[in-house]
Amino acid sequence: MRIERRALLPVLAILLLASIVLSACNGESSEGETASEPTVQNATADDVGGQEITLVEPETSGNAQNQHEEYVVQTRLTEMHLFDDKTGMAWGLTRSALRMYLTQNNGKNWTPLSPSEQVAFSAVPEYGKDVFFTDPKHGWVVRSAGSTEDTLVLRTTDGGENWALATLGRVDELPVSFYFTDKKKGWLLTSKTSATVGREDKTLYRTLDGGESWLTVMRTVSGAQPGGSLTPLPELGYVSGMHFESDGSGYATMSELGRPSVYRTKDGGKNWTKSKAFFTSSDEKMETCDAAVNGKPQSYAEQKGSWVPVGCKQRDTVQYSGYFTANNGIAWNRVAFKLPAQTALNPSVSPVFYDRSNGWMARGSQIYRTKDGGANWNLLPESEKLAENMEKYPEIFQLDFVSDRVGWILIGKTELRRSLLMQTLDGGLTWHVL
Repeated sequence: MRIERRALLPVLAILLLASIVLSACNGESSEGETASEPTVQNATADDVGGQEITLVEPETSGNAQNQHEEYVVQTRLTEMHLFDDKTGMAWGLTRSALRMYLTQNNGKNWTPLSPSEQVAFSAVPEYGKDVFFTDPKHGWVVRSAGSTEDTLVLRTTDGGENWALATLGRVDELPVSFYFTDKKKGWLLTSKTSATVGREDKTLYRTLDGGESWLTVMRTVSGAQPGGSLTPLPELGYVSGMHFESDGSGYATMSELGRPSVYRTKDGGKNWTKSKAFFTSSDEKMETCDAAVNGKPQSYAEQKGSWVPVGCKQRDTVQYSGYFTANNGIAWNRVAFKLPAQTALNPSVSPVFYDRSNGWMARGSQIYRTKDGGANWNLLPESEKLAENMEKYPEIFQLDFVSDRVGWILIGKTELRRSLLMQTLDGGLTWHVL
């Protein structure tokens, strides 16, 4: 059976009970019914202050070919992801319904790619935690409702025209990190709160068929380990993210008693060893920091390799450094970024790099750029349009660059439920509203 985008809630409940039979133990799966984007309403109370975007959808009536309906909607966007110079996606929630949109022409118009609005979300899915797309066609979204419903993994292979469902068969897990190396191989790490502060029960799942089935690879809790795992991730510490290569090697970033750490795997996540090359005592002097901020692994858009932002928090500011690896976490090179510290308004906004050399950092409306891997940074001339909009929307939700010229910044004001997506086509010198 398949779930129609406009299906009524009772029908969805029956379909879910009848069709979702996958469990983490046996790897079985079921397909959900076609679930396309529901008809987008005009601005509602929840949408007031949102961004106006032009949507394009194929006509559903008549026999004419290549007919499209175009209309303007107002929506609040809180997450985004870039694919290339012209293609990107952005999303947010409206009354627990996920509103996800794709543009392939730099925001001139957008196509909806959301799953059914009857699949309710309690929080906006985050990229790399609950959402992952390998390309505009192939994507996955995790929906977890905590202790009341199963953790669902939704997947599309046609850019959101249809969505299928699988379930992990567990109701007490929350997604922590999500990563795919291609449209078939992926990993999902979940956790549940431990009775002891500083610890969490971690479970790692893996798919080799694009998310149709998920097998349990590792658990931190004591007892029999799935797949013969001998050295799972420790229960102590909180995972912030993962990075994998297609051969199954990878690493996970963690915070253990407030100290950043990295664990590596060579066998697809069954066994893990702690890296001695990451965050060594000679690299960081923690005595002056109130706390360490361990960021997620960041992949490059243009080449192999990855890096991890690590911040030193002092009162209400965060000063970032970068740990760079060219061999999937075996060796690390630390670079202390000579940049102004982030303030309390945007403490989690670290620099971004599209390759090993080129990076940007936004501190308010001031944009800094490096071309030598973070050793030196130059303050770009202030963009009048960016400064003007950030007076109204001072929070930076996200910054991303996909080339040396094209980047997006998502700004907003949480208390007013407002957001604005802006783009640069000249490396951060000037910005315009998408």
